[in-house]
Amino acid sequence: MSFFQRRYLISLFYLLVATIGVVSWMHIPMELAPDAQLPSLTVTHSWGSTSPEVMEQEVTRKVEQAASRLRDVENITSTTREGYSSVTIRFRRDAPVDFRSIELQEDLYALRETLPSSVVQQPISRSVPAELQAMQTFLVYSLHGDIPRRNLLELARQRIRLPLMGLDGLSGVQLDGVREPALTVVFDTRQLELLGLRPAEILSQVNRSLNWHSAGFTEQSSQRYALLVPPQFTSIQDIEQQRIVLPGSQRQLVLGDIARVEVRDYPDFQRRRINGNPALTLQFEKEPGADALSLSETIQSRIAQIQAELPEGITLRLEQDNTEQLRRQLVELRTQSLYSLLAVFLVLLLFIRRFRAPVIILGSILFSILISISLLQLTGLTINILTLAGLTVAIGMIIDNAVVVFEIVNPGLPEGRDARVRHLREHIPRAIVPVMGSTLTTIGIFIPLIFALEANRAVLMPLGTALSFTLLASVLVSLTWIPYALIWLVPAGIKERVTFNDIRKGGIFRKINLLRIFYWRRRLRWLLVGAVVLTIGIPTFAIPEPMDRPASAETGTSFGETTSRWMKSITRPYFENRSAIDPWIGGISYRFFKKTYFGEPWGFSTGETVFVSINTPQGTPLDEIDTIARNFEVVAEPYAEYFDYYETRVSEQFGARLIFYLKPESLMQPDPYLFYAEAAYLAARTGNSRISVTGLGDSFFSGGGSSVNSTITLRGYSYLELEQTARRLQERLEQNRRVQNVDINQTGFWGRSDMKQYSLGLDDLEIQARGLDRRSVLDAIQVDINPENTFGRVEFQGQQMYLMGTGPRASTYWMEFQDRPRQYGQTMFTMDEIATLELRDVMSDIRREDQAYTRGISYDFLGPNPMARQFRDDVLATFPLPIGVQVQEPTFWSFGTRESSQNMMLILLMALLTVWMIVSALLEKWLDPLWVIVSVPLALLGVMSGVLFHELNFAQGAIAGTLLSVGVVVNNAILLMHEKERLRKGGVFGLRSWVYVYRARFRAIIITSLTTVAGLFPLILFGSDPVWTSLAVVVSWGLGFSTVLLLVMTGMFGR
Repeated sequence: MSFFQRRYLISLFYLLVATIGVVSWMHIPMELAPDAQLPSLTVTHSWGSTSPEVMEQEVTRKVEQAASRLRDVENITSTTREGYSSVTIRFRRDAPVDFRSIELQEDLYALRETLPSSVVQQPISRSVPAELQAMQTFLVYSLHGDIPRRNLLELARQRIRLPLMGLDGLSGVQLDGVREPALTVVFDTRQLELLGLRPAEILSQVNRSLNWHSAGFTEQSSQRYALLVPPQFTSIQDIEQQRIVLPGSQRQLVLGDIARVEVRDYPDFQRRRINGNPALTLQFEKEPGADALSLSETIQSRIAQIQAELPEGITLRLEQDNTEQLRRQLVELRTQSLYSLLAVFLVLLLFIRRFRAPVIILGSILFSILISISLLQLTGLTINILTLAGLTVAIGMIIDNAVVVFEIVNPGLPEGRDARVRHLREHIPRAIVPVMGSTLTTIGIFIPLIFALEANRAVLMPLGTALSFTLLASVLVSLTWIPYALIWLVPAGIKERVTFNDIRKGGIFRKINLLRIFYWRRRLRWLLVGAVVLTIGIPTFAIPEPMDRPASAETGTSFGETTSRWMKSITRPYFENRSAIDPWIGGISYRFFKKTYFGEPWGFSTGETVFVSINTPQGTPLDEIDTIARNFEVVAEPYAEYFDYYETRVSEQFGARLIFYLKPESLMQPDPYLFYAEAAYLAARTGNSRISVTGLGDSFFSGGGSSVNSTITLRGYSYLELEQTARRLQERLEQNRRVQNVDINQTGFWGRSDMKQYSLGLDDLEIQARGLDRRSVLDAIQVDINPENTFGRVEFQGQQMYLMGTGPRASTYWMEFQDRPRQYGQTMFTMDEIATLELRDVMSDIRREDQAYTRGISYDFLGPNPMARQFRDDVLATFPLPIGVQVQEPTFWSFGTRESSQNMMLILLMALLTVWMIVSALLEKWLDPLWVIVSVPLALLGVMSGVLFHELNFAQGAIAGTLLSVGVVVNNAILLMHEKERLRKGGVFGLRSWVYVYRARFRAIIITSLTTVAGLFPLILFGSDPVWTSLAVVVSWGLGFSTVLLLVMTGMFGR
């Protein structure tokens, strides 16, 4: 019995597919972004407002040393700023990163004893691609009320975080915006000096009294019990009664005689607000793979119950819910799928003109999607924004297989079912190669992604996986469902009368003499090829203009220099007029590379956000910076309904950053643009700061000077030697009168270029003459000059607190500080006698990679860019570099683009090679598949045209669309070449064979191309995500151009 005669077997199979698919859709987890973690760990420490140099020496180096002992490490990079240290460890791709994270945490715990007590370590984090970082936030609530911040923090811990931590799928609740309170000991510095007491020793004694201590263990009934001694003090009065022994004496006094103790809020160095609320924020973190929609509903339900139990005046407010975006994506998927199915239905009905054809073919789409969803759940994947995009894009692509099978088996379909079985058994083998070819070539383009950069692979692999599952399912469905439907679902009395000759007589070829057209096309083939080449363009614009080098006085003019000058004289007319020549001979490639921005501008979508950056001079008080930021929040208040939310970060280190996230539908209203104009006006009216407003329309900058036109980056293993080399290079550059504004502390576009720090220079001879040492001097002054003199954490009144020592002065001037008499023991001195204060420029960012520092030297060169490049090359060629120091190629504006572009070029070439191998294996030919590959440059012509027409950025969506185009556009060429090979085996050659090829496959090619474009068209019209809109545009234009040009050019050369 034939397989297609097993009606019940096939019926039950598709019933099972429908059941499992629906159940899988109901139970598969849904989240905004996939668990696309990169094989790297990031360790972050903070330390008040400590200078970058001290931070790097005391924290960053030690963390790097601990990280270098881990296994499977590829490289270690670090960034150190004022009060901030970040170390990123990248592992090999197959390394067990979770286990390495545990090992690193153990090493950091042992390292904690060697770090300053006030250094705070943040939780170790896993890196995610930049494109998915904005999607990592799950839920954010704000808690605010008219109570002290430390009480607000304790309320959030006990009443909110603790009850919710047991929820299934919730990994943690991060509290941000309020630090733990500080148990502050305010010393009378005059009394300390008179009595010869050291604040550090007193605070250390208090610390020991307020911590738990082990007292050994005891054994009872074969069980061992640990003995712990609890903290000694339970009130401030108890702490002030702490006994202090005077040095060199048996006399004692209590702490209250020389200090007072109080609980304060921790000193502010930065603030964060959401929607203008200066509040504590609670950020809920979801476990990977947990269902975001159900977890969000559970949390919000529990929060509503907690809100009713909070004290009066305490407000708990939802500030951000990223599951709303996922819900919008699901609604958009449903809408786009309906429009796609409708468009495909109309195209099929227009060409096939049989109502049963669209129904049968659309049924194959439904079953393919259900199988794909089942496979996603079976493999542990989730429904997220990337897999949703893959399923949406697949709707326009999986129909190709169904159309090809239908077009091969439907013409001449007999009346009886037995005859239909014999008919299908004869014609189905002809569909296997085209179906397998179109599927495998599309899937094959994702194979080279194993060579992609981690970030690109993490973004594109979920999309490719969902798309591949759907395409593989479409092969099974098209080869089983369509024959089954034609045998058992089409009534037996209906006979398909459309035959090959009927298509020729009644179709489009009735009035067209294809043989005459092919004859003249062959005669004009070189003209057509030349027109296509000129349209694509000749990339002469990529050739750099040669520079004249002065002849050496010692060796004269060499043969190479003579040849170079001779070549320059020949090419001079072109280079002198290239601005007028390149637009003509460069074709569309010239316009594409000149007008297209490659990558995402500034790392975030500017179409739905307004970004305000406030940069203030170093030393500006935090309250003053906060006042400027609040002015922008006041401007935003009347427009609050047009924002999803807005976030404010204020810091002494970098100023303030405000990001206003606009609702997509609000972009069609004038109000967001009015807000943008008002924000720009406010920026223009605000002085003593550099403010930029970007996001909608033209960007506004209130100052900041012009950018440098030249940068030299040095790389070396010694920080001091690198600084000395930079100073010598500065002297060498300044010898040229065209060079101005040399800065040896250049750190990049985002770094502060005007950072300065005070250095206290101690005179060791004067210190020794007075019988002192450096430790004694620092102990005597640290309470006065360090407002965050922290000595670890303690437990007090059931709450974790910082232990901090300070003096009565929050700040002081140097003139007062240096002249005030001090006493240490029996010695009197002033700081003016033993020290000097120096203000010097420092790097705001200290960067290291694999133990090597980088330092940028920027300068302005008054001259044209070619002359500036020549000057730079000549200086570096004659400047002696110490051993271990080298010049690194500048990457100021590329942000690693060169590595990324080279990697994408490798992936594209590997994709072409994969497609060629697959087609060669299917056709059993070496040369015919080369013509299939020719369709790829034709598609790239459409890709460039689409990007230019729609003014798109060539970012992740366009890259994915280009890769998809490589796999999709070859499908039509496979159909033509497979039919040509069949005719060749039948003894039909020459132009007449191409006439039969076009008559047999023209309609299938047109139908598959139009249905693919129709399936993607709703993404272009109604898609809100620019990534997937770009993907749909690129694939549609690439397929459209390739189809037209392929039909025009195929068969011009071969017989």
